[in-house]
Amino acid sequence: MARRDDKAPLDGRTRELLGAYRAELLRWNQQINLLSRRDAEGTADTLIRQCLDAFEMWWLASGAELTAGGALRLFDLGSGGGLPAFVWLAQLKARGVVARATLVEPRAKRAWFLERLTHLPGAPAFEVVASRWGDRLAFGPFGPEAPTADAAVPLEPILFTLKALRLPENTVLDGLGDAEPLPRLALGATVELVRFQPSRGVTAARLARELDIPATGTAFSREEMQFEAGGCRLLEPKAKGAAAAGAAGLLVSRHRLVGARPLG
Repeated sequence: MARRDDKAPLDGRTRELLGAYRAELLRWNQQINLLSRRDAEGTADTLIRQCLDAFEMWWLASGAELTAGGALRLFDLGSGGGLPAFVWLAQLKARGVVARATLVEPRAKRAWFLERLTHLPGAPAFEVVASRWGDRLAFGPFGPEAPTADAAVPLEPILFTLKALRLPENTVLDGLGDAEPLPRLALGATVELVRFQPSRGVTAARLARELDIPATGTAFSREEMQFEAGGCRLLEPKAKGAAAAGAAGLLVSRHRLVGARPLG
C-alpha cells in the first residue's frame, strides 16, 4: 500500500539516488545538451528542487489518493533529461508505490541518456520509448508479461506528466490506446494529467480553454475509449518571494475511463 503521510523529508537512499542522477546530468550535459550550459550546476539544482516541490504539492492534493492502492501506470511525455520523471519515480518508490513507467522522448541521444539512468544503483524501474507520443509503430505491450484479452485487469490508475510539452488533452488521450493495449485498460480507472505551468499569471479556466480540457461531468470519446471528465484545477506553490524562485504551478485534470471497445 502507498504511504499516505504528508510532506516527508528525503530519506538517505533517495537523497543518494538523486545525487547520482544530478552527477549524470552534469557529466553528459556537454555532449547531449540536457541543461543550459550556463551555470549548469545551478540549473540542475533548481530544476531538481522544482520537481521535488511539485511532487509534494501534487502528492498532497491528489497523488496520495490516486495511488492509495499502491500501484500506478505512469507516462512521462517529452522526458528530455528525466525531469520530472526520474525525480517523481524516486519519490513514488520511497512511498511504496509500484509504478509501471514509460518515458517518451523522441530525441535519440536523450533517450540513450534516460536508458543509462536505469542502471544507477537503486534507480526506479522504467522503460524508455524513443518516439513522439502517439506514434503507433513505437509502442507495444509493457514487458514480457502483458496480459491477454481474457486476463483479469487490476484497477490501475494512469498518470501523465508533462513538463516541457504543451499538448491538448485530446492529443494526450488519443495516444493512450496505442501505448497501452486495450486489454490492460480497466473500466472505471482514473486517468490524471499533470502539466507543469508558470506559477503566476494563469488560471485553471483559461488553461482548460487553451488545452481543450472537457468540463466536469462531460462524456467524451477518444479513439476506442470513452471517458467521463472530472474537470481540472490549478495548484500553486505556497512559497513567496525569493523562496518561490523557480517554483512551478501544476495543472491537474482528471477523467474516468467508462468504456473501451477492443480493436477489430
